[in-house]
Amino acid sequence: MLRFVLALSVSLACTLPVSGAWAQSPTQAAAEAASSFGPAIGAPAPELHVVDAQGAPRTLSSLMGEQGLVLYFNRSLDWCPICLRQTLELEGYVDAFADAGWPVAVLTYDPEPVLAQVAERRDLSMALLSDAGSATIDAFGVRDPIYADPDHLAHGVPYPITFVIDRDGVVVAKFWHEAGLGQQRGYATRISAEDVLAAVQSR
Repeated sequence: MLRFVLALSVSLACTLPVSGAWAQSPTQAAAEAASSFGPAIGAPAPELHVVDAQGAPRTLSSLMGEQGLVLYFNRSLDWCPICLRQTLELEGYVDAFADAGWPVAVLTYDPEPVLAQVAERRDLSMALLSDAGSATIDAFGVRDPIYADPDHLAHGVPYPITFVIDRDGVVVAKFWHEAGLGQQRGYATRISAEDVLAAVQSR
């Protein structure tokens, strides 16, 4: 299920006892997953430890617009076609996000030269952020648990998730496919840029 998480409102109806304990309803389990993966709604966002495609260090404040920032965590713009497709789609909405006061940035574990090459080849105007050591990915707590093997190509990538961070550095919304976490191709389901834009425009 794709959801725009602004707050957590959980129904505890239809729970059943299991081995003397109470089993979670699917709604409760999904809500708790949304809360526990990455900073919670209302929590401060960790600071960034990244550089952009030009090699300049970037912070949350340096990326903010009038209202805040929409920060996409993505796997790789080098070898993940779904991630590249999502980023190309997002590029078509960059001006609309900026006009609404919420510029967008895309963060991956790709090294800076890779992002620079992608930005030039694809004519991308948004901020592309390199977290080559996955320090920011880990600070946000969004590393994809599927890739535990340090020798795996995708070791250190985030599970795709988008945070809306206001001018005070507080997470006010997040978008992600909860049901896919821990699944081999859970990363493949993405929320559209149009839906994210509509949500921030309505704030």
